[in-house]
Amino acid sequence: MSALAFTEFRLPSRQLQSDEAGVLTDIFADDVNLASWQRQKNTAIAEYCRSLRFSMPLKRIVSAESVQNDIVFALPDAPGKAELLADIALQCQMFACLMDCKQLGLRLETLSKPMCPKFHTDHLVCRLVCTYMGPGTEWLDSAGNTVQATPFAVTLLKGSGWEGNEQQAIVHRSPASDLPRVLLTLDPM
Repeated sequence: MSALAFTEFRLPSRQLQSDEAGVLTDIFADDVNLASWQRQKNTAIAEYCRSLRFSMPLKRIVSAESVQNDIVFALPDAPGKAELLADIALQCQMFACLMDCKQLGLRLETLSKPMCPKFHTDHLVCRLVCTYMGPGTEWLDSAGNTVQATPFAVTLLKGSGWEGNEQQAIVHRSPASDLPRVLLTLDPM
């Protein structure tokens, strides 16, 4: 009797967007490779971000508990700074809880050109991306259409480093735009 060969059947990956923060927990579903919480713009943060001009990106390894103290002196004093710090701390707390990690790699930067203009996947477990100003991250949905995150959206991108997701990582890129952007990314450490 010959052995039968079985291949694993996988549903196409889904990308979920919602105005509810709970959508972020859907990143744990096997067939989900992107979850995006579409938030409303915070005017105070948006105004503050218009004044930001980093010559180099702000990069730190932080914990959810210490992030505000870790970056407070790297940011210029202006109205909206406290709101931005609180929002970054909230995202750090949520992401550290979701990823069950103590430390996060934080990057906050201003961009005047696309950082990664070609569609690609990342070889990491998961990355949180939030564009505070300018056009948001773009990705390909399961039909191959380009979708773009709105400003202030908190988007989780599942990478090929996620166990069982090696072939299903989200295909994404920086928006093909020269408009200025303020981008926050978090990586679990």
